[in-house]
Formats: sequence, C-alpha cells, structure tokens
Amino acid sequence: MHDAYIPTTFLRHDRPLRGVMIDNQPWFSTYDFARLLGLHHPQALHRRLKPHETRRIRLHRRSGSEETIDVMNEAGLYKALIRFGHPECQQLDEWLTREVIPTLRDQQDAHTHAPRRVWIGWQSERLLLLEWQGELWMQWEKVPRYLGL
Repeated sequence: MHDAYIPTTFLRHDRPLRGVMIDNQPWFSTYDFARLLGLHHPQALHRRLKPHETRRIRLHRRSGSEETIDVMNEAGLYKALIRFGHPECQQLDEWLTREVIPTLRDQQDAHTHAPRRVWIGWQSERLLLLEWQGELWMQWEKVPRYLGL
C-alpha cells in the first residue's frame, strides 16, 4: 500500500470534501460526500458502490497523525450524485465539474507551465483563481461579487 496521502479539502456550505489523486485519477472521501448529499447513514453510500469504485487509503491529518478512510473514484461520485438525489444536485454537479475535479488535477500538474487553478484566502473567504504566467486570474462573472457590487 502507498504511504499516507495528503488530501486537498474543498468546502461547500461549511462541509468538507477531501480529495486525493491516485494514479492520475481523483478519489474522494465517501463519508464527506455522503454528508454533502445529506445522508444520515454515510456507510449506505459506500455499500452501494462497486468494488472498482471504492478503496481504503490512509490520509495525513493536520495534526500529523494518520487515519484510514474509504474513498470513491470519479465514476462512483457521479453515480452517487444521481442515485441519492439531492435538492442541490445540479449546483453540486457544477461545483464538482468546474472547481473540485479540475483543481485536484491541476495540483498534480503543478510542475508544468500550463494554467492551473489555485485557492487563495481573501477577506475571510476562499477564492478559486487561475494562475498563469505568474499572474492570478478570476472568472469575469465573479468580479462584481468580490468588488461588492
């Protein structure tokens, strides 16, 4: 088994979703995603996934300790999104597709000179920006929100 992975934590409505890249594929905490879907018994999600869609890994914690968790791959993530419908399903799908998965992939390719997504803290918020040619870029439609307009 590989050494413990260092997760990237994404926040949605103050709930975390931990993700890691394993063999160039994004994997996500099954427990975290079940909580995002509002499931009262997160283990129900894990039991519904196929063996090739899930695995157990060790994660580093901020405290320096490690924990073993169940993770699911990208296919399992989208299958769960459809199977366990949620009132916010469309927005959750968009968030995963536009921010979470591309950010995980970009972090793995950090050594390249291509544009990559990065998170920064600004005025007690986390902003998703694009780092390219040594500069930070923001989606044009998000500019008015952060200018207070």
